Amino acid sequence: MKTIRRLYFFLVAFISVEVVLWGLIELLRQMVFKGVLLEPATLAQALSLILVGVPIFLIHWGWAQHAARSDAEEHAALLRAVFLYAVLLATLVPVAQNVLALLNRSFITLAGLESYRAFLGGAQSWTDNLIAIFFNLVAAAYFYRVTQFDWLTLLDSSNYRDVRRLYRYIWVLYGLLLLVFGVQQVLSFLLSVPFAAVSGQAGSEDLMNGLALLLVGAPIWFFAWQTCQRALAEPQETGSSLRLGILYLLSLGGVVTVLSAAGIVADAFLRLLLGEPASFAETIAIVRGPLSVGLPLAAIWAYYGHTLSLEIASYSSPVRRAGLKRFYFYVLSLIGLGATFTGLALLFGFFVEQLTTQRVWGIDVRRQLSAALAVLLVSLPLWLLTWRPMQAEALAKDENGDNARRSLIRRAYLYLVIFSTVLGGMGSAIALFYLLLSALLGSPGATFLRDALNALQLLVLFVVFLVYHWSALRRDAGRKADALAALQTQFPVLVFEQAGSGFAALVQAAIQQTTPLIQAAAVSVEQGIPEGAEAARAVILPSTLAFNPPEALRVWLKDYDGHKIIVPLEMPGWYWPGGFPRNGVTTAAQMVRQLSEGQEVRVSTGISVLQGVAYVFAILFFLQLLFSLLIFGIALVSM
Repeated sequence: MKTIRRLYFFLVAFISVEVVLWGLIELLRQMVFKGVLLEPATLAQALSLILVGVPIFLIHWGWAQHAARSDAEEHAALLRAVFLYAVLLATLVPVAQNVLALLNRSFITLAGLESYRAFLGGAQSWTDNLIAIFFNLVAAAYFYRVTQFDWLTLLDSSNYRDVRRLYRYIWVLYGLLLLVFGVQQVLSFLLSVPFAAVSGQAGSEDLMNGLALLLVGAPIWFFAWQTCQRALAEPQETGSSLRLGILYLLSLGGVVTVLSAAGIVADAFLRLLLGEPASFAETIAIVRGPLSVGLPLAAIWAYYGHTLSLEIASYSSPVRRAGLKRFYFYVLSLIGLGATFTGLALLFGFFVEQLTTQRVWGIDVRRQLSAALAVLLVSLPLWLLTWRPMQAEALAKDENGDNARRSLIRRAYLYLVIFSTVLGGMGSAIALFYLLLSALLGSPGATFLRDALNALQLLVLFVVFLVYHWSALRRDAGRKADALAALQTQFPVLVFEQAGSGFAALVQAAIQQTTPLIQAAAVSVEQGIPEGAEAARAVILPSTLAFNPPEALRVWLKDYDGHKIIVPLEMPGWYWPGGFPRNGVTTAAQMVRQLSEGQEVRVSTGISVLQGVAYVFAILFFLQLLFSLLIFGIALVSM
C-alpha cells in the first residue's frame, strides 16, 4: 500500500510541476512576443495551467516532504529518488536543448543562411530560449538542493545511489548522442566540400549544425563520463551491472553501425571496380553519409570496447571474466553469422539468376553482385574473428575449456542457430516441394527453374549451417560428459546421521538420482569418525547434528577444510528466515553436483525460473536493440 501511495503522490507532483513550469514559460513567451496585453484565450489557457497546477503540486509535494521528514523509510524510498532525479532530467535536458537551439540558430544566421535550416529551434527566438532556460534552471536548482539535503541526512542511501548511477549514465548517453551527431555533421560537410559541384550541395548548414552539437554535446559527455569514472573509487560503484550493460551497449552498438556503414562503402567501391559508369568523385559523394557516421562510431567502438575490456579484467574471478568476454564474442559472432548467411544467399542467388536468365552485364547485375560481395567482405571476417576463438576455447582440454562447454551463453548461441536453421530449412523445403509438386501436377510457373534453384540453394545453406553447429553441440556434449564424469568420480562425500534416522539413505538416493558417479558413504555418529574421513571432498549433515554435534564430530568438523552442507530439518523452536526450506535433501544433492563440477553453488527456487525468463527477455530485448541500431545506422547513411 505504501508503494502505491508513494507512486500516486510523486507521479501527480511530477506532472503538476511540469504543467506549472511550462505554463509559466509559455505565458512569458507570449507576453514578450505579443506584448503585455494578450488575447483572452491565450491568457486564460496559461493562467488555468498555473492556477490549477500550483495548488495540486504544493499539496502533493508538501505531503512527500512531510513524510520524508517524519519517516526514515519514506525518506530513503526508491520512488522518492526516482522522482527527484527524474525532475532534474526533465528540467536540465530542456536547458541543454534550448542552449543548443540558441547556438545552432546563431551559427546559421552568422553563416548567412535562413534560420529554418537550423537543426533545432529554427522557428524560435532568443527570448524563447532564454525564458525556458531561466525557469528550468530555477526549478532544477530547487530540486538539486532538495536532493543534496537528502544525501546529507539519509540513513540508507542505497536506493539513491542506484538511481543516481542511472541518472549519470543517461547524461553520458545524451551527451554522447549529441557529440556523435555533431562529428557526423562536420565530417559530412568536410567530405562534401571537394565534391560540391558533383553533389550540387554546399552543405554549409551541416557545419553550423555540427559545431552547435559539438559545443553542447562534448562538455555534457565529458563531465558526465568523468563523473562516472571518478565514482569507481567508491566501493558501492564497482561491479555495477548498469555500467557493464552500458559498456556492452556502446561497444556492440558501435560495431553494428560501423559494419553497416562499412558494407555500404564497400558496395559503392565494388560497383566502381566492377565497371559501373561512375566517377571516383561521384562514388565519394555516395559514401559521404556512411563515412560520416562510421568514423565517429568507430571511435566509440574503439574507446568503449577498450573500456569494456578493462572492466572485464577488473573482476577477480577468472570464471566471471571468461563469461563476460564470452557474451561479447558470441553476440558479435551471431551478428556476423547472420550477415554471412545473407551474403552467401545473395551470392548464390546471383549465380542462379545468371544461369537461368543470362542477363546482360549491366548496372543491375553489377549492383546485385557488389551487394553480395560487400556483405561477405564485412560479415565473414567478423564471424571468423569471433567464432574461432570461442570454438578453440571450447575445444581446449583444460578447466577453461570445460567451463566454456558448460556456459549458458554458448549453449544458447548454438541452440538459437540450430533453431533458426531448422525453421529456415523447413521453409525452404516447403517452398521447393511446392514448386516440384506444382510442376508434376502440370502447372509450373514461368520462373520455375529459377525459383526452384533459389529454394534449393537456401535449403543447402541451411542444412550446411545446421550440420556444422549441431556437430559442435554434440562434440561439446561428449567432452562435457567425459570431463564431468572424471570430476564426479573424484568427489567422495560423507553423510553423517544418527543411527536409525534414515537420513543418509534419503541423501544417497537423491545423489544417486542426480549424479550417479558420486560415491556418498553413510556414517553413523554413534560409531565415531571413520579413518580417512578427511579425504572426503564434502560432508552432509542434518541440522539436528550441525547445531548439536557430538564432541568427536565437533572437533573433527573444526579441522575439516572441505565443503559442509547442512540439510534443514524441522526442530521445535527453530525457524528458518523466509520459511522452512522444502526438499532439503534434493537441494543438498544439487549442491553436491555443483561442487563436484567446480560450479558456484546456487540454490534452485521457484523465483529463479522467473528470473531465467526475465534474463531471456532481457537478452532478446538487447539483441533487438542492437538490430534496431543497425537499421537506424543504415537509415542514417542512406540519407
